[in-house]
Amino acid sequence: VEMVVAPGVEGLFGVLPRHAPLLAALTRGIVELHQNGKVSDRYMIDGGLADVSGESVTILAERAIHLDSANATQLKTQVSDASEDEAAFLNAVIAAL
Repeated sequence: VEMVVAPGVEGLFGVLPRHAPLLAALTRGIVELHQNGKVSDRYMIDGGLADVSGESVTILAERAIHLDSANATQLKTQVSDASEDEAAFLNAVIAAL
């Protein structure tokens, strides 16, 4: 990908090739992967860490759902059986769809 945009605890940040090394705490939000000047993939994460090197980004997330393949109906049925924290995450995913 050409750029990654991630939800840092201090706000959104973008990573391009040859970015300075960085270790950042992430909050609940959407990670966007950009290719050819547009968003190619989106993932909802529930916090974690981003390890940025000059040519790669590694995201370690507590939970992640690929938004382009998520099914709102299935997620809504999971909310009723989920813990309070997981239900909040699933509801955030549903809102992002």
